[in-house]
Amino acid sequence: MVRNTTAALVITMASAALAGCSSFQPVTSGTEDPCATLQNIVADYPTGFADYRGSSSNFNSVTIYRAKEQLIKGHCEIWAWGNGDSAYTCTVSAPDKEVAETLHARAASELSECLGPNWQGEKGVRERDGKPAGERIQFTSGGAKAPAVALHRVEDHRRHSVYLFIGTNARSPQQTD
Repeated sequence: MVRNTTAALVITMASAALAGCSSFQPVTSGTEDPCATLQNIVADYPTGFADYRGSSSNFNSVTIYRAKEQLIKGHCEIWAWGNGDSAYTCTVSAPDKEVAETLHARAASELSECLGPNWQGEKGVRERDGKPAGERIQFTSGGAKAPAVALHRVEDHRRHSVYLFIGTNARSPQQTD
Protein backbone atom coordinates (compact mmCIF):
# COMPACT_ATOMS: atom_id res chain seq x y z
CA MET A 1 0.00 0.00 0.00
CA VAL A 2 1.36 3.38 -0.97
CA ARG A 3 1.37 5.92 1.83
CA ASN A 4 0.67 9.51 0.94
CA THR A 5 2.16 11.74 3.62
CA THR A 6 2.15 15.48 3.67
CA ALA A 7 5.52 15.56 5.40
CA ALA A 8 7.26 13.55 2.70
CA LEU A 9 10.97 12.76 2.79
CA VAL A 10 12.26 15.49 0.51
CA ILE A 11 9.90 18.17 1.68
CA THR A 12 11.17 17.55 5.20
CA MET A 13 14.77 17.70 4.03
CA ALA A 14 14.07 20.97 2.24
CA SER A 15 12.43 22.69 5.17
CA ALA A 16 15.14 21.57 7.58
CA ALA A 17 17.86 22.77 5.26
CA LEU A 18 16.25 26.12 4.64
CA ALA A 19 15.75 26.69 8.36
CA GLY A 20 19.44 26.09 9.02
CA CYS A 21 21.06 28.52 6.62
CA SER A 22 19.63 31.23 4.42
CA SER A 23 22.40 30.86 1.81
CA PHE A 24 21.78 27.11 1.45
CA GLN A 25 20.27 26.23 -1.93
CA PRO A 26 16.67 24.96 -1.68
CA VAL A 27 16.23 21.20 -1.78
CA THR A 28 13.02 20.14 -3.49
CA SER A 29 11.40 16.93 -4.59
CA GLY A 30 11.41 15.94 -8.22
CA THR A 31 8.15 14.06 -7.72
CA GLU A 32 4.67 14.87 -6.42
CA ASP A 33 4.53 11.87 -4.06
CA PRO A 34 7.99 11.02 -2.70
CA CYS A 35 6.74 8.06 -0.65
CA ALA A 36 5.14 6.41 -3.65
CA THR A 37 8.23 7.14 -5.75
CA LEU A 38 10.49 5.64 -3.06
CA GLN A 39 8.38 2.50 -2.92
CA ASN A 40 8.36 2.21 -6.72
CA ILE A 41 12.14 2.65 -6.91
CA VAL A 42 12.63 -0.04 -4.25
CA ALA A 43 10.26 -2.33 -6.19
CA ASP A 44 12.29 -1.75 -9.40
CA TYR A 45 15.56 -2.82 -7.74
CA PRO A 46 15.50 -6.36 -9.28
CA THR A 47 15.69 -4.79 -12.77
CA GLY A 48 18.65 -2.58 -11.83
CA PHE A 49 16.30 0.42 -11.73
CA ALA A 50 15.79 0.09 -15.50
CA ASP A 51 12.57 2.15 -15.45
CA TYR A 52 14.39 5.05 -13.79
CA ARG A 53 17.52 5.31 -15.96
CA GLY A 54 17.93 8.50 -17.95
CA SER A 55 20.97 9.75 -19.87
CA SER A 56 24.25 8.06 -19.01
CA SER A 57 27.98 8.62 -18.60
CA ASN A 58 30.22 5.59 -19.08
CA PHE A 59 33.40 4.97 -17.09
CA ASN A 60 35.76 1.98 -16.86
CA SER A 61 33.82 -0.06 -14.32
CA VAL A 62 30.59 1.87 -13.85
CA THR A 63 27.89 3.63 -15.84
CA ILE A 64 26.18 6.53 -14.10
CA TYR A 65 22.64 7.37 -15.17
CA ARG A 66 20.71 10.50 -14.36
CA ALA A 67 17.61 9.31 -12.51
CA LYS A 68 14.36 9.98 -14.40
CA GLU A 69 12.46 10.16 -11.10
CA GLN A 70 14.34 12.24 -8.56
CA LEU A 71 13.47 11.88 -4.90
CA ILE A 72 15.57 15.02 -4.42
CA LYS A 73 15.48 17.15 -7.56
CA GLY A 74 18.87 17.37 -9.24
CA HIS A 75 20.68 15.17 -6.70
CA CYS A 76 19.92 11.55 -7.71
CA GLU A 77 21.74 9.06 -9.93
CA ILE A 78 21.76 5.37 -10.70
CA TRP A 79 25.13 3.65 -10.62
CA ALA A 80 25.40 0.43 -12.65
CA TRP A 81 28.57 -1.64 -12.23
CA GLY A 82 29.86 -4.13 -14.80
CA ASN A 83 28.91 -7.13 -12.64
CA GLY A 84 25.21 -6.26 -12.76
CA ASP A 85 24.93 -4.46 -9.40
CA SER A 86 23.03 -1.19 -9.42
CA ALA A 87 22.28 1.49 -6.84
CA TYR A 88 19.96 4.48 -6.74
CA THR A 89 21.70 7.30 -4.85
CA CYS A 90 20.98 10.88 -3.81
CA THR A 91 23.46 13.20 -2.09
CA VAL A 92 22.77 16.63 -0.60
CA SER A 93 25.49 18.87 0.83
CA ALA A 94 24.77 20.75 4.04
CA PRO A 95 26.37 24.02 5.13
CA ASP A 96 27.21 22.74 8.62
CA LYS A 97 26.90 19.83 11.04
CA GLU A 98 23.69 21.09 12.65
CA VAL A 99 21.83 21.27 9.34
CA ALA A 100 23.18 17.84 8.31
CA GLU A 101 22.04 16.33 11.63
CA THR A 102 18.57 17.80 11.22
CA LEU A 103 18.33 16.59 7.61
CA HIS A 104 19.46 13.10 8.59
CA ALA A 105 17.11 12.76 11.57
CA ARG A 106 14.04 13.95 9.69
CA ALA A 107 14.85 11.94 6.57
CA ALA A 108 15.41 8.78 8.66
CA SER A 109 11.99 9.23 10.25
CA GLU A 110 10.32 9.75 6.88
CA LEU A 111 12.14 6.78 5.31
CA SER A 112 10.96 4.56 8.13
CA GLU A 113 7.37 5.73 7.68
CA CYS A 114 7.45 5.44 3.87
CA LEU A 115 9.06 1.98 3.87
CA GLY A 116 6.57 0.63 6.41
CA PRO A 117 6.60 -1.95 9.21
CA ASN A 118 8.26 -4.74 7.19
CA TRP A 119 11.53 -2.79 7.16
CA GLN A 120 13.87 -2.72 10.14
CA GLY A 121 16.37 0.06 10.78
CA GLU A 122 19.82 -0.42 12.30
CA LYS A 123 21.67 2.69 13.46
CA GLY A 124 25.42 3.02 13.61
CA VAL A 125 28.30 5.48 13.72
CA ARG A 126 30.48 6.17 10.68
CA GLU A 127 34.20 6.30 11.36
CA ARG A 128 37.17 7.57 9.40
CA ASP A 129 40.70 6.85 10.64
CA GLY A 130 39.29 5.65 13.98
CA LYS A 131 37.37 8.87 14.62
CA PRO A 132 33.63 9.56 14.40
CA ALA A 133 32.67 10.79 10.92
CA GLY A 134 28.89 10.92 10.99
CA GLU A 135 26.11 8.43 11.43
CA ARG A 136 24.05 5.99 9.42
CA ILE A 137 20.84 4.04 9.50
CA GLN A 138 20.34 1.03 7.27
CA PHE A 139 16.90 -0.40 6.56
CA THR A 140 16.43 -4.00 5.49
CA SER A 141 13.41 -6.21 4.95
CA GLY A 142 13.00 -9.95 4.89
CA GLY A 143 12.35 -9.94 1.15
CA ALA A 144 14.84 -12.05 -0.79
CA LYS A 145 15.00 -9.56 -3.68
CA ALA A 146 14.68 -6.39 -1.62
CA PRO A 147 17.58 -3.94 -1.58
CA ALA A 148 19.19 -2.30 1.41
CA VAL A 149 18.11 1.30 1.98
CA ALA A 150 20.76 3.31 3.82
CA LEU A 151 20.82 6.91 4.93
CA HIS A 152 24.15 8.45 5.96
CA ARG A 153 25.20 11.73 7.51
CA VAL A 154 28.77 12.14 6.36
CA GLU A 155 31.37 14.38 8.01
CA ASP A 156 34.49 14.87 5.93
CA HIS A 157 36.63 17.48 7.66
CA ARG A 158 34.48 20.62 7.37
CA ARG A 159 32.17 19.24 4.68
CA HIS A 160 28.81 17.73 5.62
CA SER A 161 26.31 15.82 3.52
CA VAL A 162 23.37 13.46 3.68
CA TYR A 163 23.49 10.45 1.38
CA LEU A 164 20.64 8.06 0.45
CA PHE A 165 21.59 4.65 -0.99
CA ILE A 166 19.20 2.03 -2.39
CA GLY A 167 20.96 -1.07 -3.66
CA THR A 168 22.54 -4.40 -2.93
CA ASN A 169 23.54 -5.02 0.66
CA ALA A 170 27.04 -5.97 -0.53
CA ARG A 171 27.61 -2.45 -1.91
CA SER A 172 25.74 -0.60 0.80
CA PRO A 173 28.08 1.88 2.46
CA GLN A 174 29.22 0.47 5.78
CA GLN A 175 29.62 2.32 9.03
CA THR A 176 33.32 2.91 8.46
CA ASP A 177 35.20 4.38 5.50
